Amino acid sequence: MATSSLTDAVFSLPEDDRRGGVALARDFARRAAVNCGYLGSHDDVVLVVNELATNAVCHGGGRPVVRITGDQDQVVVEVADAEPSHPELRADGWGLQLVARLGESWGVTVSAGQKVVWCELTA
Repeated sequence: MATSSLTDAVFSLPEDDRRGGVALARDFARRAAVNCGYLGSHDDVVLVVNELATNAVCHGGGRPVVRITGDQDQVVVEVADAEPSHPELRADGWGLQLVARLGESWGVTVSAGQKVVWCELTA
């Protein structure tokens, strides 16, 4: 049985056009899913990146960074920003509800002083 190797890609949203940067992050996500050889839905990867990057732009701090790590079976999307407060799954919000439904799991960690919101998707 052959094993696939993980592919890792990182994208920093531009400082001068953070909202336009979300569109660039979606393009990045689609390319990263292809480069990983991910066999699951690339549209789901793009939707997760869109939601997490939009949250980082609207509610986060600093310059958001998107990291996608994966292979043919699994993709992990991480979006880091400098705002310390953690997002919460709300009954009246749909963004994180969508992330929770599309992913196997999601959560928030702190790494190097930055909040990292992540979502794991499987094929």
